[in-house]
Amino acid sequence: MKRAAMIAYPVAGLVVAGLVALAAPPIVSAVTSGSPLASTAAPVPPSTASDLVAAPDPTATPTPDPDRVIWLGDGISVKASDLPKGCTTYSKIQIFDVGGHSYGRLVGDAADRGASDGATGTVNRDAAGTIVSYTAVPGDSVWSIGDRLCTNGLMVGWYNHIGTDPGDHALQPGETIVIRPDMNAEWTPAR
Repeated sequence: MKRAAMIAYPVAGLVVAGLVALAAPPIVSAVTSGSPLASTAAPVPPSTASDLVAAPDPTATPTPDPDRVIWLGDGISVKASDLPKGCTTYSKIQIFDVGGHSYGRLVGDAADRGASDGATGTVNRDAAGTIVSYTAVPGDSVWSIGDRLCTNGLMVGWYNHIGTDPGDHALQPGETIVIRPDMNAEWTPAR
């Protein structure tokens, strides 16, 4: 079959379907308005209570769905059941390469849930109120900071060259770790 015919037949089918759809409202109108066409149509029985479908109750408590997915953007998602307890949003540092250079960015939104064990330091924000970094105090860990800020602690550690095993690298008091990378600043992997 020639290429033109392979394209023409499906397009012609769509045109015919469109014309049928356009003609349907006038025909239905004629049937219900008492035109001569209406007399040849079969009568439609009135609806009974058993034919009606009840609308969902908007005040009903939704059923928890452990497989619900929260989309962070750029095709990145996380299962709601994998979020730290109390988080309704989530974020993750994404490291990407452009022309042989690495950069980082935060996908999703970080949210401060307040100080907790292992995350009692200071959350730093920019002028718009967006979380950009975190200043550690003794006893802080990247995992706990990730839970506090509803972000992926593993990627926070990776981006900031901090091991995620307790013996790898203890956060030092006053050490500032990046939560929202500057996409214009090149990132260098740890050696």
